[in-house]
Formats: sequence, structure tokens, C-alpha cells
Amino acid sequence: MKKKETLYIYTRISSRSQEDGSSLETQKELGIKKSKELGMDYEVRDEGTQSSSHDDLDNRPVLETLLIDVEDGLVKHLFAYNNDRLSRNKQTQHLINFRLEEKGVVLYTKDGVFDLTNPHDDLLKTFLDGISRYDNVLRTERSRIGKVHKTREQNTWLGGPAPYGYQIVDKKLCLHPEESKWVKKMYGWYYDGKSTMWIKSQLDTNGVLARRGGLFAIGSIDKLLQNTHHKGLYEWTDKKSGETIHQTCPAIVDETIWNECQERRKKVFARKSQNNATKKFYLLRNLLVCEECGSNISARTREKRDERFYYCPCKMKNWKKGALSKDKKWKRGKVGEHGCTMVRSLNIPITDKFVWDTVIDTVSNSSILKEGFKGEVLKSKFKGDKENERLLRNQKTKSKRLMKQLKLVQSSIAEVETKNLLNEYDDAEIYAGIKSNLVAELKKVKDDIEQTRIAIKELGNQNKWLDWIEKYGDDLRLKNDLSKEDKKDYLEGLIEKIGVRLDKETNDHHLTINFQMGLVGDRIEYVDQGHKSDGYEVIEGDKGEDMVISYEQVQKTHKDRRISGRYPKKKAVGALLHRLPSYPHNPITVE
Repeated sequence: MKKKETLYIYTRISSRSQEDGSSLETQKELGIKKSKELGMDYEVRDEGTQSSSHDDLDNRPVLETLLIDVEDGLVKHLFAYNNDRLSRNKQTQHLINFRLEEKGVVLYTKDGVFDLTNPHDDLLKTFLDGISRYDNVLRTERSRIGKVHKTREQNTWLGGPAPYGYQIVDKKLCLHPEESKWVKKMYGWYYDGKSTMWIKSQLDTNGVLARRGGLFAIGSIDKLLQNTHHKGLYEWTDKKSGETIHQTCPAIVDETIWNECQERRKKVFARKSQNNATKKFYLLRNLLVCEECGSNISARTREKRDERFYYCPCKMKNWKKGALSKDKKWKRGKVGEHGCTMVRSLNIPITDKFVWDTVIDTVSNSSILKEGFKGEVLKSKFKGDKENERLLRNQKTKSKRLMKQLKLVQSSIAEVETKNLLNEYDDAEIYAGIKSNLVAELKKVKDDIEQTRIAIKELGNQNKWLDWIEKYGDDLRLKNDLSKEDKKDYLEGLIEKIGVRLDKETNDHHLTINFQMGLVGDRIEYVDQGHKSDGYEVIEGDKGEDMVISYEQVQKTHKDRRISGRYPKKKAVGALLHRLPSYPHNPITVE
């Protein structure tokens, strides 16, 4: 008795939402029905849930095995529910058709029979494949437009799982009662100067788990601290059109705290390799910047060789990255576009001492920070703590109002575009004029939002400065009594950065101390010098203080130290430093 031929039934769905329905069963039943009509046995090959428009054979293992059987001549009759069950991907579809035609396989679908060796059937199959791909493109485009509309009009969340600290309720982001509490604590700890390692230890101790069930990794904490959702803002971008839609969600932390955390992250990241590589204390390393190449200054201490110096690491980094060829990597200084011209290091004890003395001298002579004027100056400069907080609240309220206005303008633009597509405008110039006005308004609102964010950041910086004043504002002349850690904290709160450059002719190091405020040469001007009770005005000075560390005197100090076995006393070392006043020095007597 002749053995029956076998009809191979291939089933697949493209959405998991169909799995619990009847789609797979329907395909299987139709295939079995077709096998009975043909008097054949059947064998079901079930792919389950797989995408069809972005697929290739690598993520379709059942189909790939089926095509191998086709190559081996085992499959002569194949059933698929319709043309797009095998694939909607154009390249994959051509490959499948080629293999079926080459091996003389007859394809059965619910729409008919296709013998791909027959030119008529092959043409019909190609035509139906094109229709299927066209339908898929239309469905994809309708889905995309629907997502854009929901995001713009309804603030719908379309980004997959909600960020940590949030949950999705009615397709919108809402605060997760437990997670949001820990997110707020993480930002608070980081704002207070705690490390991500310390934060991890606190989370582990309290049994706080990440979304996937395990303990938080340090990298996950760092990533979480960058998330703009936590300050109540995020962006969604449509990949096809490139349109970016600004969205709002419930804020977990204050925007000023979020901004300050980002600033701290930048500083930590810039010095990450240095902080991880050493446990030694360096007073100025986090502030020193090479003005020759822009690199952050590094530091090195070798006790046995009596080496203590700050240096520019640019050449060393280029060397490690392989940016320099073997014949040039030993050459000193800048080679082509690599390396740096600052080839001499700074002695750490000498540099620390004179920067510290210069800062204390500047602070002690500052009219803004003198005890008699400090309270009133800060009140006039920053309008006091309460006023500053009020201004900050106003800016945040303005930011929320502008975000609503932005969504309204974006919605209007979408409506105009829709009407234009539906040919509801009688005149193209009317459409162009309306759209032009809306686009101009959109740009203005975005500019206002950016200015508001800058203002919020600036007010946050002022709050930080007020905190420094509150902590260190008293007894400014007694700061030499501080511990080395407190000295470092004192300087980093007062100074933005210290620029360093090398004079190639004299080998002197020129340093510019950039203060957070204009303390250098600030002064008081009375309305009437004869009647000081009429009031006064505080004239802010420069933010920069220049100083020079003389190479000749440094060498002399080293020589004296080798002879005496210790660094010279304060008066002898004073010759090392030359102050370069950037203002006329007029001492002021404060009554």
C-alpha cells in the first residue's frame, strides 16, 4: 500500500495577546481540515508567538527547521493560514519563496493553492505578498499615529515598564508608595555627600530590592540618580518623525536637589579613576584644572622617593589609550594633537599652603563676608533665605504653567496637520500661515522653559552658597584651626575651580583661583561719606585671584630642605608667591 503524503501545517501569531484566543487553534484546525480534503496525513509545526515584520530566520527556529526539511526533500506540501504567516519581511519572504519553488513545494493557504513552479501561481503569490506587506505598513502607521496622539493629548505612558519609583495606573505614571519613598531617600543621601557605595549598603541593610528581585547594583543606583522622571519631567520621541514630546509626571524630588545631584555626579565622574585609585588625602586635587589642555589635574605621592606633586595626566592618558606611536610616546610635552605643554608638576605642600593662605587672605579682606556687613549683604544679594525660597517656588510654578502651554501648542499643531491631511483648508496659504504662527509660538515657549530651568538652577546655586555662609560665615580669620578634611570642604564650597598654566620661559606656575562669588577686591561705597547712616552699596569684586609660584624659589626651597631636612619657616617660604592684583587695592575701614 502506497504511503500517504504529509501536509506540514505551520502556525504562528505575532502578538502575545492572541495566545489565549483561538488564533493558533484556528490555524491548526484549518490545516487539519485541508489535509483531510487532500487525503494526506498531517504534522503541525507550531512557532507560537513571533514578530513577522522585523524577523529573520534566526529568531524563527521552527520555520528554519521546516526549511531545512524542505532542502532535504522531506516536505512537499505546506499549509500556512495566509501569505503573511510565513513572513512579512521582504527579504525573508523572497528567501522562503525561492526555497519552496526550487524544491517544488506546493503551498496551501485559506485563500487557495500555490504551486510556485507555475508562473501564474507564482505571480499571484507575489501579488498577495505585496498586499500583505502594504496592509502591515498601514497598520504600523496607524498604530504610530495613535501613540503620538495619546502621548500628546492624554499624557499616556508608552515607554514599557515604569521607572523605579513609579507604577502605571490607567496608562499613566503614578507614584509607587514604597519605591518612591526610597528614591527620595537616595537623592537626599547623595545630595548630602554620601557615595553610591554607602547608599547601596543602606538599601541592602533595609532589604530594598531592585525591580528584578535582586539587590541594587552601584551602577543601577548611579543610573537611577540621572532619571529626569524623578523631578517630574521626561521626553518621548517618535522614532519615525523625530518629533520630541515633553511630558510631565508626579515629581519625587525637588528640581533643585535633582540639579545639584547632577552637578555632583559630573564632578565625581570626572575624578572617578583618581578617587578609585588612591586612598591618600589631597587638598586641592578636586579643584585644579590644567588650562593648557583642560584636563583635571592628578596627584601622586611616593613617600620613599620623597615625591609629592600635582601634574597634568593628559600625556599619560593618551599613552595608555594608544594614541601615540612607539617612536613618539616617550617625547616630552605635546606631540601633534596629543599630550600637553604643561610638562612641570606642582609641589603639593607648597601649592596647598599658598592657595590656602591666599584664600584666607581674600576671605578676611572681603567686605561681603566681613561680620559687620555679612547679614545685610546677603539679604541684598540673595534677598534672604525666605525670599530666595519664594523666588524658587515662583519659578517652579512658572515651569509647570509653561509645560501645560507647551502641550497645548503641540496639540494645536497636531490638529492643524490633521485638518491639512483631510483637505479641510481651502487655501494652502491659510494652512501655512497658521502652522508658521504655531511653530513660532512653540519655539518661544521652549525658550521660556529653558530660561526658567536656568533660573531654577541659579537659585539652587544661591541656596548652596547661603548654606556655605551659614556653616563657615563666622570667625573667618580662625580657619587655620580646621582639620584637613574640613579645610577641603571649606575650599570646595568657596571655590569653583583653580586654573593652572605653565610659563614656558620662566617655568613658573600661574594659578587663577575662581571663587563662587566676586570676593576679590569687593568694597563698600557709602551714599554719603560724611553721613554713613544714609546707607551704602556693596560693589562686587572679581571672581578670579591670580598668583604665581616661582620655579626659581621652589628650587631654592628644595635645596634648603635637603640641607636642613625640613621645609623652611613661613617667612622664608613667602618669597615663593607673587600675588597679581586684578584690581586697585584700597583698604576699607569698617565702622
